[in-house]
Amino acid sequence: MKEECYRTKLFPITIIFLLFFSIIVATPSAAQEWSRQGRIELYGMIQNMSGDSTSGSEVMSSEVMMKLDSTSVIGLGYGTNFSDHVNLNMDFWLGSTNVTGKTSGVTVQGDTSLLGLDFNLDINLLSRRFTPVVTGGVGFINFSGDVEGFPFREMDLSYNYGGGLRWDAMDHLFFKVLYRFTKTQLEETDKAIMLDGPTLSIGYIF
Repeated sequence: MKEECYRTKLFPITIIFLLFFSIIVATPSAAQEWSRQGRIELYGMIQNMSGDSTSGSEVMSSEVMMKLDSTSVIGLGYGTNFSDHVNLNMDFWLGSTNVTGKTSGVTVQGDTSLLGLDFNLDINLLSRRFTPVVTGGVGFINFSGDVEGFPFREMDLSYNYGGGLRWDAMDHLFFKVLYRFTKTQLEETDKAIMLDGPTLSIGYIF
């Protein structure tokens, strides 16, 4: 629990640091001749995802309740800047979380690995090195695990949206901090689950 709280606090601290540092360097950097247009980028990312719960098919006339705990995932991404404002990117990420199921007064627990692939469109609102960003995209999440000796595996369609800040600190180095909402629906459940949280990306732009 303490480790989870620490990870949750780490992202706001990172955002404050980037904002403070950008105020110092953004003005002289903006004056230089520079552009994102036509450049590609590679980046690493870490995202904190909140947990959520849903309900599903009945077992012996009792509804099944399922809960996914919060977790952090890491990943890699690739992007193309069609202009200073438009960036098309894809990221592949992985992690794991605990799963709790309840039905007829019986509670079972297990874990599942998460493998995600997202295709996103970022809109940089300014053509400067430091800019607000809005983002959205679609993808897939693969769930694979074991609950009390019962293995399961499924791949579900997902979509995401969010916003934040991007800072091209140097000609070949950028930072991106987003708050992203990811929704998906597990098989045989009644409603989608929301896995939202802050995302930090650090990358190299060619």
